[in-house]
Amino acid sequence: MFFFKILSRRQYQQLLDERNSWRQQHNQLENKLQLLETQKSELNERLNVLQQTLMDFELLQQDYQKLNKQIDLRVAEGTEKAIKELGGSRTQIEKLWAHRSDLIELYIKKLYSLAQNFARANKEMRKNRGLFLLLVDHRNMVDGNFSEFHDGQTEHLMQSQYRGIDQLPHIFSPKITEVFSYMGEKVILKDEKGEITGHEERDGALLVDLTGITFRSCMMVEGVRTHRVYSKVERLHKGSAKHNAAIYASSLNEVMAAIVISEETSEVTLFRDGRLSKTYNPYTDVETPREEKVVPLKRGEGLAKTIKEKVMQTSELTEGFEDENESTLVSLTALPSSGSG
Repeated sequence: MFFFKILSRRQYQQLLDERNSWRQQHNQLENKLQLLETQKSELNERLNVLQQTLMDFELLQQDYQKLNKQIDLRVAEGTEKAIKELGGSRTQIEKLWAHRSDLIELYIKKLYSLAQNFARANKEMRKNRGLFLLLVDHRNMVDGNFSEFHDGQTEHLMQSQYRGIDQLPHIFSPKITEVFSYMGEKVILKDEKGEITGHEERDGALLVDLTGITFRSCMMVEGVRTHRVYSKVERLHKGSAKHNAAIYASSLNEVMAAIVISEETSEVTLFRDGRLSKTYNPYTDVETPREEKVVPLKRGEGLAKTIKEKVMQTSELTEGFEDENESTLVSLTALPSSGSG
C-alpha cells in the first residue's frame, strides 16, 4: 500500500527554491575546484622550475668551490716559490707580517687617541672642529683613489716648519698637534677692504703613512658617489658626507683605518674595512662600541637562501591548495544530488 502526501503550492515552491539553491552552490563549488586545480598546476610548474634552478645553482656553487681551491693551491705554490727565490722561509714572512700588523694596530690606537684628545679640546674650547684622518699604505696607493680637494692647492706639510728629523709631523711627535689644529681651523675670508666676509672649511683628509708620518693634507676620496661604495661597505644610517667618504675609504686595500671628528658634534668615529668600528662622545666621555649585528651573508649564500625560500614557499602554497581542494570536494560530496527534489 502506498501513501502519497499532497503538498501545498507553498511547500512545493519552497522545495523548488531549495533545489535551485543547492544547484547554484554545487556549480559555484565546481567552478572554484576547477580554478584551484588550474592554480595548483601553475604552482607545480613554478615549483619544478625553482627546484631545477636550485639544483643548477648548487652544481655551480660546487664548481666555484673547486675552482677556488685550485686557485688557493696555485697561489700557495707561487708564494712558496717566491719566498724561496728571496732566500727566506714562510716562518720569516709570517713573523714580518705579524710585526706589520702589530705596528698598524699601534698606529690606529694612537690616531684614535689623538682624535679623542682633539675632541676633548673642542669641548674645552666650546667649539666643534672637524677632522678626517686616514692611515694608508702609501707604497700601495692606487692612482685615482685620491685627489687634491682644490685644484692647484699648496701642500701645507711641505712648509719649512715640518722639515728635519726633529720637525717631522709624526703621530708620536708634538708637531702632530700643529697639523691637527691647522686642519681643524676655519679659513677666514676677507674682502679687498680687509673686512671678514665668511669662513671656509679646510676640507679633505689628512693622510698618515705606515711610518707614522702625515704626508698629505686636504685630500679627496674618489669614487664615493659611485656604485663601488654600495658593493663594499655597510650602509650608514646617520652621518655627513665626510662619514660616507671615510667608510668608503676604509674599504680600500691601501687604507688601514679612517677616523672622522664631526664638525657639528665633535663625535669621533672609527671605520675599518668598510664598517663602523666605534664612536666616542667627548661631552659625555662615553665610548660606544659597534653594536652587534647579523653576520652578513657570504657572496652566493644570499642567492641560495632566496631560491630555497621560494621553493619552500611554493611547496607550502601547493600543499595549501591541496587541502583546499580536499575541503571543496568534501563540500561537493555533502551536497544533495542536483537531480533530487
